[in-house]
Amino acid sequence: MKYPYALQLYSVRDKFEKDIAGALECVKAAGFDNVELAGTYGLTPERLKTMLDGAGLRPVSLHMGYAELTGNPEAAADMAGVFGMADAVVPWLGGDLCPGRDEWIAAARAMDVAGARLRERGVQLSYHNHAHEFATFGEETIFDLIYANSDREHLMLQLDTCWSTVGGADTPALLAHYAGRVATIHVKDCRAWAPGTNPVLTELGRGIMDWSKVLPAAKAAGARWFIVEQDQSETDSMESAAANAAFMAACNQE
Repeated sequence: MKYPYALQLYSVRDKFEKDIAGALECVKAAGFDNVELAGTYGLTPERLKTMLDGAGLRPVSLHMGYAELTGNPEAAADMAGVFGMADAVVPWLGGDLCPGRDEWIAAARAMDVAGARLRERGVQLSYHNHAHEFATFGEETIFDLIYANSDREHLMLQLDTCWSTVGGADTPALLAHYAGRVATIHVKDCRAWAPGTNPVLTELGRGIMDWSKVLPAAKAAGARWFIVEQDQSETDSMESAAANAAFMAACNQE
C-alpha cells in the first residue's frame, strides 16, 4: 500500500463513551484496519488489546501525555509492548507548560531523554504539532526549536499536516526539510477560514489541503503511517470516518 493508513480513535471518541466494543466494530466497518490510540477508555491495555483483536484492528501508534511519557518512559514502553506497536507520540504541549523559549527548549530536551530510553525498548517517540508551534521567538519557530534541541533518533515528527498549514507553514516544503525525521503524519483537512478565526475541520478532499502534493511529500520524507484524524465533525463522526477511509483507499489506487 502506497499510503498505509490508520484512524486516530480520538476522531470518534463520542462513540466510545457509549459502547467500546461496538465502536471498534464500527471503525472496522468504516474501512479501517489500523488505528492510533488516544488512551485506553478505562480498560487495562491487555483488555483493550483483546477487544482490538476481536474487531480485527491493529494498533500502530499511541498518544500519551507529555508528563506521563517523560515521567515514566519505561511504563510507556511496557504499554506499547502490550499492543505490539513501535510508535509513541506526545500529542500536545502548550503555553501552560511552555510559556517561553526556555521552557520549550527544556521540554524538547526532556522528550529527547525519554525518547532515548524508549528507543532502547524498540519504541520510537514523536511529537505531534498543532498550529501554535509555528509562532516564532525572533526568527525561529517553536517547531524548529523543538527539533534543534533534540536528537533525530530520539524525537521524530508526527506532522499534523493540516495544523502546520494553518500555522502558516509550506507543508510539502517542511516535509522535505525534515526528510528522514518524519515517522508518521496526521492526515486532516479544513475549510478556508478568515484571519483571526479557527478553521472548521472537514472530511478529506473537501477542504483546502492539496493532497496531491502533501501525501507524496510525506512518503518521500519517510512517513510510515498516514493517520486520519478529524478532531470535530459537522455530521456523525463515524460517517466522517468512513468518508475519510474511502478517500485514503482511493489515494492508494491512483
